Amino acid sequence: MHQKIRFYLRYHTRYGQEVYLLGNIPVLGNDVPRQACHLHWLHHDWWGIDIDIPGGDAFTLQYQYFIRELEEVTWEGGVREIQITPGLHRELIFTDTWTPAGAPEQAWMTAPFTRVFFNREIQAIPDILTATHIFRVQAPLLDASHTICLLGSSPSLQRWDTGQPVLLQPDAHGWFTAALTLSATDVPLQYKYGVYNLTTRQFLEYENGGNRELHTVAVAGRQVILHDGFVRKDYPQWKGTGVAVPVFSLRSSEGFGAGEFADLAPLARWAQQSGLQLIQLLPVNDTTNTRTWRDSYPYAAISAYALHPLYIRLQLVGTLPATHPLQRQFHSLRQWLNDLPAMDYETVTTFKMAYLKALYEAQGEQLQTRDYWHWFAGNEHWLLPYAIFCHLRDKYQTSDFSQWKEHNVYDYTAISKYVIADPAAAETAHFHFFLQYHLHKQLSAAVKEAHSYGIALKGDIPIGVSRYSVDAWMYPSLFHLDMQAGAPPDSFTAEGQNWGFPTYNWKAMSADGYEWWQQRLRHMSVYFDAFRIDHILGFFRIWQIPAGAVQGLLGYFHPAIPVSREEFVQRGVDFDEKRYCSPWITDDVLDAAFGNYAGIMKDTYLQPLDNGGYELLPAYNTQRKVRGCQLPEAVESALFQLLADVLLIKVTTDGRTAYHPRYDLMSTASFAALDAHTQEQLRALYHSYFYVRQESCWRKEAMHKLPLIRRATRMLICGEDLGMVPHCVPGVMKEQGILSLEVQRMPKDTGITFADINKAPYLSVLTPATHDMSTLRGWWQEDAAISRQYYRQVLQHAQPAPPRAGSDIVREIITQHLQTNAMWRIFQIQDLLTAAGYVPALHPDEERINIPAISQYYWKYRIGEEISAYTLKIEEGVLQGKDKK
Repeated sequence: MHQKIRFYLRYHTRYGQEVYLLGNIPVLGNDVPRQACHLHWLHHDWWGIDIDIPGGDAFTLQYQYFIRELEEVTWEGGVREIQITPGLHRELIFTDTWTPAGAPEQAWMTAPFTRVFFNREIQAIPDILTATHIFRVQAPLLDASHTICLLGSSPSLQRWDTGQPVLLQPDAHGWFTAALTLSATDVPLQYKYGVYNLTTRQFLEYENGGNRELHTVAVAGRQVILHDGFVRKDYPQWKGTGVAVPVFSLRSSEGFGAGEFADLAPLARWAQQSGLQLIQLLPVNDTTNTRTWRDSYPYAAISAYALHPLYIRLQLVGTLPATHPLQRQFHSLRQWLNDLPAMDYETVTTFKMAYLKALYEAQGEQLQTRDYWHWFAGNEHWLLPYAIFCHLRDKYQTSDFSQWKEHNVYDYTAISKYVIADPAAAETAHFHFFLQYHLHKQLSAAVKEAHSYGIALKGDIPIGVSRYSVDAWMYPSLFHLDMQAGAPPDSFTAEGQNWGFPTYNWKAMSADGYEWWQQRLRHMSVYFDAFRIDHILGFFRIWQIPAGAVQGLLGYFHPAIPVSREEFVQRGVDFDEKRYCSPWITDDVLDAAFGNYAGIMKDTYLQPLDNGGYELLPAYNTQRKVRGCQLPEAVESALFQLLADVLLIKVTTDGRTAYHPRYDLMSTASFAALDAHTQEQLRALYHSYFYVRQESCWRKEAMHKLPLIRRATRMLICGEDLGMVPHCVPGVMKEQGILSLEVQRMPKDTGITFADINKAPYLSVLTPATHDMSTLRGWWQEDAAISRQYYRQVLQHAQPAPPRAGSDIVREIITQHLQTNAMWRIFQIQDLLTAAGYVPALHPDEERINIPAISQYYWKYRIGEEISAYTLKIEEGVLQGKDKK
């Protein structure tokens, strides 16, 4: 038996716009946009479509509209969800209201608000299966003592009698819902929503605007569902404050030398006492690649799903017998590790893994519980590949799967048979199941307790994954494994950044509606209420670095409209590929760079060319080859500099060659050697490439990806949009309701030293510093001239600036941030502790979490004392001094 569903959307389109409907069932495209249903224009502002669905089990229908105009796509905000029972009604009619994705109301309907701050008890909706009409509306930020009510012109809606309104109830999908059985005489119906006080049992107010109208009559066998968008009322601009801290940085006597998931509960209690609403973390996924301190880098995950064993609390898993060698050293080693000023990553992880393996051998069989098998069934799709990856990594002493003697090409059937046939593989797999289950339990318990304190958790999703990861092994077609992701030169580093991640094959990912990303986010939403997209610019374009380069300086934007040979010809420039794409090395260059050592450099690393110049010998003609030779640092740096002295980056893909201007090519010796006309034309092409020609291309890229990723989850999405930000980025993020990141000392406008934080948009996260920057104490001492300017210009003090930033100055800076319009104000824990009166004796540089200019940086910072010893009090946008317990 088939069931008919009719969709009606009221939306005023202009000529050239077409409306589409995307849903999670085959007839609506299975969430793949290119398969979405094209709606028909009916009349006036109405669009519609009829579909048939087969009989079967009840399911949750998820759907969303979007508008296509030529190559531009505009998505509405939010995904409608409703339970469908096929066969219960002959016909279902959905009458929908378009809601913009960038409306603040959409942000207030995300998980921090619905799951934590304004969480409401869900109740069954009476008569929802038999009603002729279901009214659904959203009302964010509603006080717990209030609900939404419904009044109208018919007897069923009390003929506008505010003494007896129909009360709506919240459902599991975030809608206030009422199910009514209307008679044919009730239609047409004038109606309005209002606010009702459940405590005093009084009607408080009608929504703004005119009456709403219903024209669909009640007919036997038909049910009408009205999605009426948001209650029209004057919403307050809700503002919150949070603390940013890596889990590994937390310190407690119960921990084992590093912060653990269990430490989030006392942190949440401290946050509640301090007047905070959110804890922001760094990525917590497993990064075990080399089993050295280099794995402390949290942005190179070997799995988009697996949690890092570093964060497990051993004693919550179990305790070994007192006579066991590991148990005998447990307490003394823990005390020694906890007393260290910084985390000893290798000792902590080595001992924990040994202890956990001993626990698994002793109690692994105890896992056979209903809860475990329920968790396993929902996670098996990533658990088994992850576990076997770890087994093969350890067996062959490398995570570079291309070097494995077996299973170097992923095949699920093959590894399933491998687990059955190889006892060692089976034992390792079950150990990792055991380990991940306990990590899941501990993080879930911490999340539950944080929520009980009214604290939301914000995670961090890296823009990339490790080149040698489970994801790259399983889905190599989704990545450009011959490329590296990074960033062009900026204030952090003059050579640019090379993160080493493979770049994404977005075309391949789009084939199934970016399912890899959607699954990743759905998994993340089990633990987090909000998340930060690391380097959101990567969804517009990525800085792609060829495999032969080490420095980010030799990268280029992808996708991008390159410079063609024809453009040079049109500008009167005789294009010479070798001249523009090869390092410019002459006697003058060598003499200027090496002085008396120029001859040695020529004899050892160079060979002469017919034009009087030089080129690097084949053994040294890429930065990657030079790095592999393990030369003295000064020599390596000199050769890197020679290899980077090019004007264009030549890229050949599928037999087609393109040319991208090297970043800051005007500073090269190669550019200086050109004639004035050629220099002028190159400047023009450079400006066009970096600042003009790409905007439309990059906007389309983002609008194809971000809406699909956004619809996968109800988490609040924040984007890290720092660096060389294209002009199209703010507009796209605003349209999609993605919060921007605003940093006072990294203004997005040119020509100024400090951003005006009072102009920060409401949908933004404002912070004095990120984990990639120094703390406020450290920043104050980096450049005395900048500190003096800030003290006079921003803090508006007339007296000389102090040489160091003490608690009073840090409190003043934080208070200024609190009084801005931004939805979120988030501060590093180091700065909050300084504001609370904790000024450690160590140099501020020791409080820094990361230095981006150092590619091999050890992430090991830990807070200096028990966090509970220093508390804050933030009330109504003011930091109320310090209070040492």
